[in-house]
Amino acid sequence: MTQIKDSLSSTAGLNGDQEEDFASLFEASSQIDNTVRRDNKITGNIVSIGDEWVFVDIGYKSEGAISREELLDSNREMTLKVGDPITAYVITQRDGDVILSVKMTQAASEDAMRGAHKSGIPVEGIVTEERKGGYSVNILGRQAFCPYSQIDITSGGSPEDYVGNKFLFRIMEFSDKGRNIVLSRRETLEEERKKKIDELKKTLCEGAIVEGVVRKLAKFGAFVDIGGPEGLIPMSELSWARIESVEDVLSVGDKILVRIIGLDWEKSRIGLSLKQARENPWDSASNRFSEGFETSGVVTRLSNFGAFVELEPGIEGLIHISNLGRGRRINHPKEVVNAGESVRLRIISVDTDARRVALELITESHAAVTDGSAPEIVEGAIVTGRVLSLKDYGIFVDLPNSKTGLLRTSEIGDFSPRELRKKYPLDSDITVKILAVDQETQKIALSLKALENTEEKDQAKNFLLSGETKSSFGTLGELLKAKLDKK
Repeated sequence: MTQIKDSLSSTAGLNGDQEEDFASLFEASSQIDNTVRRDNKITGNIVSIGDEWVFVDIGYKSEGAISREELLDSNREMTLKVGDPITAYVITQRDGDVILSVKMTQAASEDAMRGAHKSGIPVEGIVTEERKGGYSVNILGRQAFCPYSQIDITSGGSPEDYVGNKFLFRIMEFSDKGRNIVLSRRETLEEERKKKIDELKKTLCEGAIVEGVVRKLAKFGAFVDIGGPEGLIPMSELSWARIESVEDVLSVGDKILVRIIGLDWEKSRIGLSLKQARENPWDSASNRFSEGFETSGVVTRLSNFGAFVELEPGIEGLIHISNLGRGRRINHPKEVVNAGESVRLRIISVDTDARRVALELITESHAAVTDGSAPEIVEGAIVTGRVLSLKDYGIFVDLPNSKTGLLRTSEIGDFSPRELRKKYPLDSDITVKILAVDQETQKIALSLKALENTEEKDQAKNFLLSGETKSSFGTLGELLKAKLDKK
């Protein structure tokens, strides 16, 4: 500063513009000197990183120096690089050098503790034990006290979360020659969180999927830390499936992915969704469920008009009351099924857009044969089953081996719906031929027409192989007449 004054004196003859430049330089130098004082906060850019010291350009005649040890992360690695901005506190000036610190540690002089109390420099300390009203903390070889309310941002932590761990604190009170030191960790956490929130405001947007940690559970949802700010997952956004409580899905400390569904920085409200960060089961439901498909499910609730059944987490279907009574009239689904009961089902229809699955109840299959062995369900086999239900498009048939097939109207013959119900009432036996078996979808196509064609061929074959002397035309005519009479 003296050199700058001498330079100003020796240039009295220079023009006005140059004088103004030197005056500005002198004023700036004075401002820098006022800034680079003990306990002041200062910001600069890293210019070099050595084995022991990191040097920072603080706009002063000499660079500031920070102990490298202070800047190592939890894995003892240096994550900062040359050019990065950094904020630190002036600890002392020594031999023209400015010693900086981002936190008060053993590397800083103990006599700076009063300055740390005055300026708010973070102090590193180890929580040694729990005591009445809070925790004992060792800072620079001195015992200090941190109240429960100041140990964390959120309450409810247990002693094992803190005792034995090293944290940064602020000295809130320093009296009685250092025998009474009161600390706060909460202030440093809130400052750190504010910085993170300011950074997130630049990048966070609705629809983004981010990682978070579950901090607290409530009856109405879960609070999740997403890297500084906390957001709320309401009960309705926890799962695609029906759940009774938050504990069914989450626990405190869980690391999860969530989708941002609402942002209100002014009111500090962030809405989150756990289920929207995962696949909606309805998006692929048509690949797993189709008309005629047999499956099982658990009855979740009963209503006057039917029973709701969970087919898989997030997919619920309805057994209408008309599909519960097996042809008999019932007044309430509880006459047939109970909540929590596992049932066998057949899918009548699937509407993924409306998210609806219509179901019908399957009762225990009966044996189609009397000798104790059931025929194999393969293409071309002729089997006897039981009429389960009649639809406009055909008849569902309960087959041996707990299988179900569909006999479409096109494979039955010319019958009106009324004639069809009269000829094939519920629970009546029916013999059919298996047209096809789809192993992937478990669909089994049946036919009466194919069965009749098989019978006609067998009768013709038997005729040709017989040694009867009747005329061919007469015998074939009798067969045809018998067939017509059968129809």
